Amino acid sequence: MRNDVTTVSSARAAAISDLLASLEVVLISCQVVPDADREASWNADAERITGEVARHLATARTRLSPSFDPSTTPRR
Repeated sequence: MRNDVTTVSSARAAAISDLLASLEVVLISCQVVPDADREASWNADAERITGEVARHLATARTRLSPSFDPSTTPRR
């Protein structure tokens, strides 16, 4: 039983790590746009940015679920 708890705990920590890393990439790509171009750039990329965030949140939510079985997830 302890091993199952550790495995689930590790999977949850990995899910959070992946989510934060992905959000960091999106944030950095948004911040490198010059101030004068930000509004136009963010407007043009809004669908891509919100879609990427939504995809990672959905994946993390599944991986954070108490019923998630980490043994069924492919390793990266």
